Order: sequence, then structure tokens, then C-alpha cells
Amino acid sequence: MTDDSDNVLQRGLDSVHTPFSNFIRAQITAGCFLLLATLAALWWANSAYASTYQNLTHTPIGVSVGSLQLQASLKHIINDGLMVIFFFLLGLEIKREVIAGDIAQSENRRMLILCAVGGMVCPAVIYALINWSHDSRIGWGIPMATDTAFALGALTIVRKHIPRSLLAFLVGLAIVDDVGAILVIAIFYSQDISVLHLIVSFGHIAFLALSNYAGVSKPAFYIVVGIAAWWVMLRSGVHPTFAGVAIALTVPGRPKSKPEKLLKEAKTTIDSMLETPDPVDVLGSRTDHEQVLEVRDIAQGASTPLRRWENALDLPVALFILPLFALVNAGVPFSFPSFIESLHHPTGLGIIAGLVLGKFIGITGACWLGQRFKIGCLPDGVHIKHAVGISFIAGIGFTMSTFIATLGFDSQPVHLQSAKTSILVASIISAAIGLSYLRYNSKAKQSNG
Repeated sequence: MTDDSDNVLQRGLDSVHTPFSNFIRAQITAGCFLLLATLAALWWANSAYASTYQNLTHTPIGVSVGSLQLQASLKHIINDGLMVIFFFLLGLEIKREVIAGDIAQSENRRMLILCAVGGMVCPAVIYALINWSHDSRIGWGIPMATDTAFALGALTIVRKHIPRSLLAFLVGLAIVDDVGAILVIAIFYSQDISVLHLIVSFGHIAFLALSNYAGVSKPAFYIVVGIAAWWVMLRSGVHPTFAGVAIALTVPGRPKSKPEKLLKEAKTTIDSMLETPDPVDVLGSRTDHEQVLEVRDIAQGASTPLRRWENALDLPVALFILPLFALVNAGVPFSFPSFIESLHHPTGLGIIAGLVLGKFIGITGACWLGQRFKIGCLPDGVHIKHAVGISFIAGIGFTMSTFIATLGFDSQPVHLQSAKTSILVASIISAAIGLSYLRYNSKAKQSNG
């Protein structure tokens, strides 16, 4: 409701701000930004300005202070720096889901883990079989991944025709899938590991975990120690995105005091403010101002750092970091002959077969086994037919698959180009099949009902 004291300009701004804010925060918007960045990168890399694209992403930038020089290309700054924030957000989501989400329930957790493992192992095996005798076999981790933002964005297109619990099932599936992808990156796509640096980095992370146990919740403390842990892990040879997830797991997930007690304190303060005969004046009255700040501090104490930081990072990651990653990584020189060649190359065949068929066989098969042997159960309203559609949607592996491809084929540009092209093709095919199946299944159910 608009305040009567608002002037005409304020009311007009509110009428624009509210729907715009809702649009920006909508899940499908993140997918739209990611898609636009991908299309922009493809156009740029195949336009008359292709050389400027390559120069922008590979030219070293940095600072120099005396003999100390810090330089890296824009691509490395994004992949090794900003993407750590993305993985930090993933770690926060993983921790929240394990503590209080769908993964916290044992029946759902068992089914999600089973389906996710099937959706990772089967694509990796298919890729490995196709590329077994080739030097491209290092890319076996590429089709394991699922792009959560694109997958959820695609699923919202048919949200009216699917149960709401199916969205939660996909989120849980993607969370477990992300854990697997992170472990694969840390273990199999790290080179020349320095044990000493790795020990020091884990020492920083252990210190953060101990601080969490001791009740420390100041953001500045976790930021400073976290940056130190990230820097040392970067020097260790293990990809620093793993540090982002590990640091996130140390962030406090419980309020400092019982929310009920704190809310009673806030109510007492608010009641005392309302009982005074004079109106509340936060500008002119120092007492009123301090009481409002007290209510703010109490409300902050009743929430959790994990939730606050997750909410704070959600939009910057979705609207800036991921689109920027797509912009500098998705630019593949594209032509019809090279497209056909990539599809005939073992790398391309392995990725497409892994993401489209591997995800379908792995997730659907695991779901059937889970129900057949009563290992776990699907959420209310979700059936095996829904799992079939989700298995294809999970084949949208754009961001994470591209990220793993850049790690695996960093020194093999031919394989990297084939991989990026095939990831795009496989993601489009998977999305088209998954959405069509879910829509058809909904229509068939309505006609039978």
C-alpha cells in the first residue's frame, strides 16, 4: 500500500520499481541474462570484431608496485576469481539444503543422491567409452554437470503444467550434482599440487570452522580469512573454486540466540515506542533513532549469516558473475563445416551423448531402482514420468560443463572449441526434449483425467 505522505513522483516511481524488482528477482530472469550473454559472446566471436573479443579475454591486466606484479587475463580473473563467489554461493545453498531443506529429510535425500549419482556416473562412462583411445578422454567430467540457472529457467516455462514440488526436486538434484562436480574439479582437474600451500589453505578454513563454533559471525572476519584461504589454495594448484565451497560450509547457519527470545525483545522495544504520546521521530529524536537501530540489530541477531549472505549474493551472481563468465567463455568461432566436424569428433559425440542420453539413462534408471527397492521416495506429487522430463532438463549443462571444459582442455584449443560447441547443442536438445515431454505428459494426464 502506498503511504499517503508520498508525493506524485514517489508514487509513480513505486509503480515502476515494484514490477521491475519482481522481474529482476524472478528465477527465469537469471536464465535470460545468461542466454543473452551467451548469444552476445557467439555473435562477437563470429563477427568482424572477433579479434577484439580474443584480445579482451586474453590480454593481461593487473597492477605493479615496485618489483611486485600482479597480472592475469580477464578470462583468468573471472574463472579463478569471480567464479569463486559463484561457488561460495553454491556452498551456502548446499549447507542450507543439508540443514533445513529437502536434503535434510532422509527419504528425499537418499533418492536425490541416488538420482544425482546416476546422472553423473552414466554421462561420464558414456563419454569415456567414446573417447577411450583419444587424448580427449580427460574431458570425461564435462557431461556430468547441470546448469542450475538455465535448468530452472527452462522449467519455469512449463511451471503451470508441473507440480511445484518438481522445482524443489530439480534444485535438490542440482545441489547434489554440484557437490559431485566440485569434487571432480578439485581432485581430477588440478595440476602440480603444492601440499604445503594446500595444508595452509585448509588451516585457514579449519580456523573459520572453529570460529563458527566459537560464535563468531562478523562478515569482515570471514571475508579476510576467506580471501587468504582462497589465495593460498590458488597457489597450491587445486582450483580455487573449491575454496569458495569449503569457506561457505564454515559460515554460521544458526542464529546467535533463540529467535523467539530476540523477537520478544524487539516487541518490547516497539511497544515502548508506540506508548509515547509523541509520534516517532527517527530524524529529530536521538532516543527514537537508537531504538530503531536496536530493533534492527535484534532482527539481524534473529536471522542467520548464511541466509543473509545467500540473499545478498543471489542477484550479483545471477545478473553479473554468471553472464560475465558466459561472455568470456562462450565465444566460439562458429561455422557450419566446423559445427559438423565437432559433432563427428569423439569429444563432441561424447558430450552430446553424455548430456542427452547419459543424464536420461542415469537419472531415470536410478529413480526406478530407488522406487523398486524402496531406497527412497520422490516428493509429493512427483512421479517417475516427471523424473523422465527432469532427466532431460538436467542435460542442460552449460555453465558448469563449460567451466570444466576450460580446465580440461586449457592447452588443447581444438578440443575446447569442439567441447563448447557440443555443450551448446546438447543443452538445446536436452531442453527441447525435456520441456516437450513435460508438456505432453501434462496434456495426456488432463485428457485421461
